[in-house]
Amino acid sequence: MVSERYRWDDRSYDKVTGAGLRWPQVIEALRNRPRVRLHLGAMLRIAARDDQGAWVLVTLIEEDDDEYLIVSARTLTEQEAAAAAVMTEGGPR
Repeated sequence: MVSERYRWDDRSYDKVTGAGLRWPQVIEALRNRPRVRLHLGAMLRIAARDDQGAWVLVTLIEEDDDEYLIVSARTLTEQEAAAAAVMTEGGPR
């Protein structure tokens, strides 16, 4: 299993709090499984549930092999969350 490292900067925290999230929610979403991963070039997007069950989407930029800067995060819409549930669990919850 590959161990990814996630880095925060001041803008990371500003974007997360600006979206109404707390940084622990983002860490939970990055660690929890199942999840949806989309890697496009240097951009990585991960959608997963936080520990309270809310779907969180985190956008990261790859800075080095398996090292990523968190650039934004937000809660998924109901439609997005339903799609993510289908992709990860075989159906909405």
